[in-house]
Parts: sequence; C-alpha cells; structure tokens
Amino acid sequence: MVQDIVLTETAEFADMVLPASSYLEKEGTYTNTDRRVQLGRAVLDPPGQARLDWEIVQDIAQRIGLDWHYRSPREVFDELVSVMPNYANLNYDSLGGTGKLYPNADPEHSDCTVVLFAEHFNTDDGLAPLVPAQWLPAKELPDADYPLVLNTGRLLPHWHTGSMTRRSYALDAIAPQVRSRRGEIELRLKVSHRKALGSCFIPFHFREAAANLLTIDEIDPYGKIPEFKFCAVEIEPLGTTRHGEP
Repeated sequence: MVQDIVLTETAEFADMVLPASSYLEKEGTYTNTDRRVQLGRAVLDPPGQARLDWEIVQDIAQRIGLDWHYRSPREVFDELVSVMPNYANLNYDSLGGTGKLYPNADPEHSDCTVVLFAEHFNTDDGLAPLVPAQWLPAKELPDADYPLVLNTGRLLPHWHTGSMTRRSYALDAIAPQVRSRRGEIELRLKVSHRKALGSCFIPFHFREAAANLLTIDEIDPYGKIPEFKFCAVEIEPLGTTRHGEP
C-alpha cells in the first residue's frame, strides 16, 4: 500500500494507492535541520478524492484497533510536544509566521539560540568525541575492461527519482551506452573538462536510464551505506557490441 500524490515508480508496485494531499493543500507543522518548527498553511483544496495525510493515517489506525481520535493538526502537534523534550514549551499559536527554534524556554518572546553549541558540545566534558577509522579502498577499481570510475548524484532542477520535479516541465531526451559488470544503460554523453580524468557522472533521477543498474551492492563496513558513488564502468557508442565490435 502506498500513500502519495502521484503514481510514482514505487506506487506502480502497490496493491492499493491512497490519494494523499500535497504540501499546498494541507496544514500542519514541519521541522527542518536548522531546528526551526514552522507552520504549513493550505492555499488550495485537495483535488478529486485526495485526502489529508493525517486523516488517512488515523482511519487506518482505527481500523486496526487503535484509539486515535485527533480532530486537527493542532492536536497532533500538542501530542508531539508532550512526548518530545526538545519541543517543550512550544505551542501551535506561538509558532507565528516564521516558526520557532527548539529547545526554547520562552517561545512567546524569543526565537531561541540560533547556534546551539557555540563553545561546547552537549557531552560530559563539553568536547566532541572523534573516533578514528581505517581507510579502505573501493571494492571495485577500474581495470582494462572497465576503465572509468562512475559517480552518481543529483542535478539542480530535480529531486531524488524525479517523481514530482520531472512533471513540472519537459527535459531533454536521454539517448553512448554505459556498461558495468552488473548491467548497462543508454544515455546521451556530454564531454566535460570539469570532471576528473577517467571519471563519469550519471544523475539518478531518470528511470529510463537508471544509474543503479550499474552500481555495486558493496556497503560501508561501519555506516552500512551502499557504495553508490564508486564503481568501474566502460562507455561504448550505440550500435556497437562490447569492445567496439560491430
């Protein structure tokens, strides 16, 4: 089951898709990495059978036997404040037009401290603990068969898989062939002197040329993060087989 505003690639695998509302169609609070808690305000009515997210979640909760009876986003926020020490003293009405930072002893009259730890960290000795880590080479290095290093990442106009941003305007069609030990994709090549010699970059927004068909499954031994930023690939023009054979 998927709850979303558009039929994303994930939703295509779902048995049921619940019609959610976009950020312009709902009220509530959101908190960014600056520790600022802000109000979101609806400017449009949800289209068609779309519903507010908290209402959908509450209906599901009630059907599986949970005693959820919120009447508004305000009540949801009040519960968050009651169980989250960082949100102590905040209330829906005091957030105002620009929000409030947490922790905040007096949100009615203060925005709170912008830089939380200016001189000391919140540890027993006031210092940040640093843990040394052993450097390890990438699992897959370039060789004669796959001489280039592949890096994947974002383009400025797009977000993640582009499920929303790619709907906003037409983009150039994607049409050389890139191959790794795991797969191959077709895309348009642009030669750039800004990249390091022997490397290539592919954005991961485009399902028709999915970059992760090429990437490796190796993970970082400590953080368990997939090694999507480094693997060996080769590039061939379309219309040829591997190593340039017609």
